[in-house]
Amino acid sequence: MRVVIDNNIIVDALKPNTEFQAEAQMILRFAAEKKIDGYVSASSLTDIFYVLRKEHNAEKTKEMIRTLMSFTDTIPLTASDCTDALDLPMNDFEDAVVAICAAKIGADYIVSRDEAFATSAAAVVKVIKPDALLPMVG
Repeated sequence: MRVVIDNNIIVDALKPNTEFQAEAQMILRFAAEKKIDGYVSASSLTDIFYVLRKEHNAEKTKEMIRTLMSFTDTIPLTASDCTDALDLPMNDFEDAVVAICAAKIGADYIVSRDEAFATSAAAVVKVIKPDALLPMVG
């Protein structure tokens, strides 16, 4: 099962003591154990680094990103992908980019905690919450 992991899931897994940490860490564990094919968009990596380095120092955050990249596949982003994302009827450009990246690789799902993203009819790949994905895999 091809799953694009949204930024908020990764941040929840790697940021200390978040309310959603256990579910998010389980999703990353599934990717590391190859129970799912986990994907992250290239643009997500920069956003994740920016958020996490406020909690950890830059070197620790780089190490975390390297580890993440060792068990997920990074979806490259082109100018055309950005244009396609701008053309989606979505107000959140970051979500639109993730949706375009997911469609580009033929993902089965995007896993996200973002309620607006999960209920968006404009998402070109089905967006599901972690509590829906976990029983499908585990």
